[in-house]
Amino acid sequence: MQKSTTTRMIRGTVAAVAFAAAAIGTAFAATAPAAAAVRGWSTVESCTSAAGSVSYQPGLTSTARTETGILSATLAGCSSVYTGGVAGTGSLTAFLSGSSRTGAVAQRGSFTINWPPASGLNPSNGSFALTGPDAYGQYSASGSVTSGAYTGSWVGTTFVVTGVNAGADGSAAHPVTLQQLTNTAPLQLRRNNW
Repeated sequence: MQKSTTTRMIRGTVAAVAFAAAAIGTAFAATAPAAAAVRGWSTVESCTSAAGSVSYQPGLTSTARTETGILSATLAGCSSVYTGGVAGTGSLTAFLSGSSRTGAVAQRGSFTINWPPASGLNPSNGSFALTGPDAYGQYSASGSVTSGAYTGSWVGTTFVVTGVNAGADGSAAHPVTLQQLTNTAPLQLRRNNW
């Protein structure tokens, strides 16, 4: 009789432990997706429009050579995850250099974003790269914020060229010294929430 009582107590204890483990596992599974939703890279600021130009000196030709570039774009349609939509326009300016030619731009340097005044944000400054075009004719512009608003964030967008300086054909006599750009994706600042 004592053996059957002991067996029942062991079975009861095993069942209780199994039930508790299942309950804890279910509770963990129920909360895991919610925690995962706030972790990872999140957009903290974005602008739907980033249109402007990039100028090159001495100018892009069919032969790669060291070029200096200045990218200037007007930002509009900006919004923040913290404050929502922001009225007005801002600007993106990047000072770049690197070996480039027509059909293969690879420029690196620094950038400053002056946010729309209504945002109340300090400028964002950091490192920046402009490369392209890819197989779809798009140029990638990206970097990281090292000071100012959103320090530690990644910034990026893509552009297409909508025009060049008059008479430019990429020859030594008529280099491309100006490309008009319009964005094909919103300019985004993303922060890692891990």
